[in-house]
Amino acid sequence: MVSLQLSAADLLRCRFAISPVNEVVEAGRAIANPAALAAHGAWLREHDAGLQRLATANDFRPLFALLHPRVHTPEFLRPIPRAAVGEIDVELEQIAATPKERVRAEVERCLNSRGRIVQEVDRSLRSRDAAARVAEMLVALWNELVAPSWPQIRDCLERDIAYRSRWLAGRGLAAVLEDLAAPVTLERCRLIVEQRTNRVRRLDGVGMLLMPSAFVSAGFASIVDAETAPVTLCYPARGRGAIWFRPPSDPPAGLPSLIGGTRTEILEAIEEPTHTTALALQLGRSRGNISDHLAVLRRSGLVGRARVGLHVIYTRTPLGDALLRGAAETASAA
Repeated sequence: MVSLQLSAADLLRCRFAISPVNEVVEAGRAIANPAALAAHGAWLREHDAGLQRLATANDFRPLFALLHPRVHTPEFLRPIPRAAVGEIDVELEQIAATPKERVRAEVERCLNSRGRIVQEVDRSLRSRDAAARVAEMLVALWNELVAPSWPQIRDCLERDIAYRSRWLAGRGLAAVLEDLAAPVTLERCRLIVEQRTNRVRRLDGVGMLLMPSAFVSAGFASIVDAETAPVTLCYPARGRGAIWFRPPSDPPAGLPSLIGGTRTEILEAIEEPTHTTALALQLGRSRGNISDHLAVLRRSGLVGRARVGLHVIYTRTPLGDALLRGAAETASAA
């Protein structure tokens, strides 16, 4: 159990961010650990050919040794994003350029908690260029497995942050923290996260970074606990399963004939607040096409919009909810 003592300064420095390299690390953890396969089965099946190519061309044993579920993952593998959304090239360069002394200390801590490993792997991780080697492995995983799906993954993470930002505005930070994941609880000014290690730490104003992930399993949260940087709490993003698996849904009978098939799909898709680009990705249409339909839905009073950062976020209005609900009830009665 990790107990984090929060101060008012820490709460003021609490923010959300997205880290591409963190997604690569968590994807690697899913591949390395059989227990995680069930949670990511659809994604792994979709990338089976890519996994085979990676296994043929690379030796990932050193990286996977650092991602074992029984060990504390070295913190240099997950640099703190400097902006709301990190850049993969910048983050990989940070990893490769980690000071050798820090790499040696964190790898040593990891291997000591894991137990004996193959001598060849041990030698690779204790070499002077260990950070650069691990960064190259992360590049291979990114290019083959994560980059092709990054627009959908990023959309999922951004929607999670938009949802929790609304909670923050309406219910406060305590409600947001309590809703993150099952092993995270808030007791007054203590944030308690269930982990294999026992530790109590006062943050003393360094703040906290909340980072959603498409690959962290449900009921789990991980901590990156550097002494001089914000504590990072990585938690499972809402709706992450829909990235890999979208069950077919039949639109409510009669509604497409009233407002059109595409507008019905859009109205159903914005059950959670989202933006035009995300809808275009989800529905396989152009951004301009989605924008035109959203304009009609907005003029009809079925959707509303608000600017959040760089995006205009669309939500269903009560009238839109009522229209979908009424159509569904009519269909079920028939």
